[in-house]
Amino acid sequence: MPTRITSIVLLLVLTALVVSACKSDLDSKQGDKVTVITTTYPLTFITERIGGSRTTVNQLVKPGVEAHDFEPAPSDVRAISNSDLFIYNHPAFESWALNAATASNNDDGASTVTVQTINLEMAGEDHGGQAHDDSVLDAHVWLNPLEATEQAERILSALIEVDPEGSQTYTRNADALAIEFRALDELIAKRVSNCELDSVVVSHLAFGHMAEKYGFAQIGLAGLSPEFESGPSQLAKVIERIGELGIKHILQEPIVSDRLATTVSAETGTELLTLHPLEVRTKDEASEGVTYIDIMKSNAEALGTAMNCAS
Repeated sequence: MPTRITSIVLLLVLTALVVSACKSDLDSKQGDKVTVITTTYPLTFITERIGGSRTTVNQLVKPGVEAHDFEPAPSDVRAISNSDLFIYNHPAFESWALNAATASNNDDGASTVTVQTINLEMAGEDHGGQAHDDSVLDAHVWLNPLEATEQAERILSALIEVDPEGSQTYTRNADALAIEFRALDELIAKRVSNCELDSVVVSHLAFGHMAEKYGFAQIGLAGLSPEFESGPSQLAKVIERIGELGIKHILQEPIVSDRLATTVSAETGTELLTLHPLEVRTKDEASEGVTYIDIMKSNAEALGTAMNCAS
């Protein structure tokens, strides 16, 4: 009899342990955060703001790395595979993104939700249905806060898809971010109004969406991709334009080489100012917690100075 009682007690104890373990495992799963892989900093900023404490966000292109030169390593593909959500801009910027997402599909049938946040055909880049080369499209839509809002809407939809229970939290956070973006748009518009100049010289042609929104023209020392530098004849034309327009500043981004800008500055007597394309932050900006909003406000000041705006 004692042996039977002991066996029953042991069975009850084991049952309790199993139930407890199952509950613990369930609670652990319910407490898991949505894991998100982003490619560039604007996507990281938006996702962190919308996702809040429900998400863990990891950015592939690290601070201080030139985003146009980035190629994913096998470890990056594994990171995408192990994530719930992979967020990128557009093939015009990350030509490797779709291949990386396809390669990351899990053998067990589970797949990472992949979202492209930019539709350039809807962002003033319509080619009338004709085939086009993605490499000539300007994907830097985040430099217009209202277009960044459209990116945020796509990210919001993706987060709700992978985590429906967080829908209210995500929507509330996205609404708050949209208000910040509208306020930022108004601040930039005010800062670059009533200007003596309507053209700026930039280190590369990354600012088309910003230029269209706020009414200025960009003259590039390099094209859409900064590694493709202009030749001597193009630089001579830029120098000539600087003299013709009375331009006093060259807007240089902080990550890429300033060799061309320094050369043209010495030739023309112009001053260098920083205009940030925001693809990634510098290492110092990341360590100091400088945000998208902070950098865009600095961009507004740089543009206002370069165009000699009254506001």
